[in-house]
Amino acid sequence: MVRAGRIGRGKWRGGLALIAAALAVAGCQPKPDYTPAERAGAPLGRAAWIPVEMQRLYLTTLASGAVVTVVDADTASVRGYGQISPKNPQVPNGRTLVRLQSLSKLLNSDLLSAMVAAGQVKLTDPLSRYAPPGWQVSPPAKPGDPPITLVNLASHTSGLPREGKVRVGDKGDVAHAERWAWLATEADLPTPGHGAQYSNIGFDLLGDALSAAARTPYPTLLAATVTMPLGMTDTTPTPTPEQCARMLSPDPLKRPFPCVDQIWEAGSGGIYSTGDDIALWMKAQLAPPGGQADRRRISQALYFQRAALHPVIGLDHAGPANAVGLAWIELAPTPDHPRVLEKTGGGDGFLTYIVIDPKTRVGVFVAFNNLEDRRLPVVAEAANELVGLLAGDWRKGLAGAALQAAVSARKS
Repeated sequence: MVRAGRIGRGKWRGGLALIAAALAVAGCQPKPDYTPAERAGAPLGRAAWIPVEMQRLYLTTLASGAVVTVVDADTASVRGYGQISPKNPQVPNGRTLVRLQSLSKLLNSDLLSAMVAAGQVKLTDPLSRYAPPGWQVSPPAKPGDPPITLVNLASHTSGLPREGKVRVGDKGDVAHAERWAWLATEADLPTPGHGAQYSNIGFDLLGDALSAAARTPYPTLLAATVTMPLGMTDTTPTPTPEQCARMLSPDPLKRPFPCVDQIWEAGSGGIYSTGDDIALWMKAQLAPPGGQADRRRISQALYFQRAALHPVIGLDHAGPANAVGLAWIELAPTPDHPRVLEKTGGGDGFLTYIVIDPKTRVGVFVAFNNLEDRRLPVVAEAANELVGLLAGDWRKGLAGAALQAAVSARKS
């Protein structure tokens, strides 16, 4: 396990960069060529190289602290790296609190999938059906345009902009009223379903709609449906003082981002969690067939192909988006990884990433506190390659022409 140690505030990242450079010089940085037995899942081999790859992933973050979770079928590994804060040299662990940022959208879409599977809502329901009394959704810009639906909100195809007019830090009921007042005045929006534009306000409105359908406050509904059944006791928009005391320091080189109530953006980016809790959620997403298979099928389905969307804005942070699901983004297979589903997050002192391959039941989550140097694409690439290692001989299912296309796409 690598620790940043008691090095100066301004030298943390320089120290990590030197560590990474030293490993590269020593020949430790290139991805090892594991044996067929290890790739096939021989217990001793797999148990040995997964921790090595988790540490390698941490080194790509150049962060003073990080939490990494790897799910390999029914087994989860959770490790922390670096130190909690400049004043606390303790190494993070599976109970260390982190901000999920936009990975919160995956929990929102999981809630949507559960309610669709239970018949409480439909993906095709118009948002206007769930408008609060006295409020409304502005009419379509063009006569005959379709309304904004729940699937549009969950797939960034609603035509709504990235942000609405909501004041940061407002209480939940105030932010709710502000969102709907703003929406009622919006005109000339793009036609829903024609293009994709990353939208935080869309997911907050989705949370409002699901709350209205269930007649239950969103945090209570999310806990009852998604987090509490899995035992995710540290996943919440309203952390307690005890949970905040376990929080990884947000980026120490940025202004302070205190651990506070984030209900106002719970549907889009306000959820706190831990590596242990995310391991539980990932295992549920990667469970074998049976149980809640309908819910997972809805949650992980792809509803819009990129080729049919014009334009596509803000969906390529981890690589070229191939298709869009309910918060999930599909990346096409490359020589380094199979077809995967991913989601990025960032802000308030954290960057986060999650990537899964439901077919081989493997996935990786990482949260770290370095907002500098465009780290997220680098870390995402490393996490995707780790999924490729975990997935084993997935290339056998990739026909020659498809593999060549993947190689060409990567070069371009």
